[in-house]
Amino acid sequence: MKLHQMRYLVAVAAQGSIRAAARTLGVTQAAVTQGMRELESECQLAMFTRHSGGIGLTDAGRDLLHHAQRILEQMHRAEQDLARHRDAGAPQRLSIGVTPWVAQTLLARVLASYRIEMPHVRLELFDGFSALAYPKLREGSLDLMIGRIAAADELHGLQASPLFTYEATVMARAGHPRAGASSIHQLLDDDWVLNFAPDGEKQLMEQLFVQHGAAVPRQRIHLAQSAALMLTLVQQTDMLTFCPWPLVETASLRGTMVALQLREQFAPRTVGIIRRSNETLSQPAERFLVHFIEQMRAGAVSTDPELRRVFYSVEMLA
Repeated sequence: MKLHQMRYLVAVAAQGSIRAAARTLGVTQAAVTQGMRELESECQLAMFTRHSGGIGLTDAGRDLLHHAQRILEQMHRAEQDLARHRDAGAPQRLSIGVTPWVAQTLLARVLASYRIEMPHVRLELFDGFSALAYPKLREGSLDLMIGRIAAADELHGLQASPLFTYEATVMARAGHPRAGASSIHQLLDDDWVLNFAPDGEKQLMEQLFVQHGAAVPRQRIHLAQSAALMLTLVQQTDMLTFCPWPLVETASLRGTMVALQLREQFAPRTVGIIRRSNETLSQPAERFLVHFIEQMRAGAVSTDPELRRVFYSVEMLA
């Protein structure tokens, strides 16, 4: 048995047809067919069942599939280990976007362990909202993003893996004249500073105003192109904003901003790993994600008071 036959077997089992497997592997259909025939001949067993709907596995084929999957996983790990030796000492760049509240709560913990394992990687960190990060991902100036997963029509050219959900709410500075408001309808004469991409404005207005029967106060809505600018304006003026509830619980904002207790409910948002579609992550990016997920899970069960406040409105998905 040969390694390429194992790859063919796994791909055929996953895709359900030789044509789809060949397309996934980037080889010809004839190559996969020949490889499967050679595998059956060498094993002296039928591995596949052909039917009108595609191709399936025999009992022998399913047994071999388990071994093939483990073999390919071991090969992948071996390649990663060898790449680590090749790249040791060679400078590499990794550019990551991190949504603000995640950056303020987990990023330092992630970097502490990541830098020990990957000291040769030069990090470029972008602290910004997903609306700003998505174009950078598509153009290649960001390698990956840990942030809000937008609607499917905003993800063209990108793929996303959910990690957790969080609640979003209307926020104002502490002591704001509308701090006691109970409805979005009481806030339509106030100035708002929001962050959205051009193709995401309609969805945001729907979520914030329209679904609650409120007219969109377009002359009162202002666009901020950075998280820091938006939050500074909310802290220092009477502008309102709409952002993640965990953000108000971070050490830098707690006590200076308040979440308004409105009767209107807003749909939870999902944070995940966003990257370019059909592109293999570099080894530095893969290892960063391993460290991030470890710290995310640790934070969710931490007894640290700050993390407990931040994760109170967060629901883990991974």
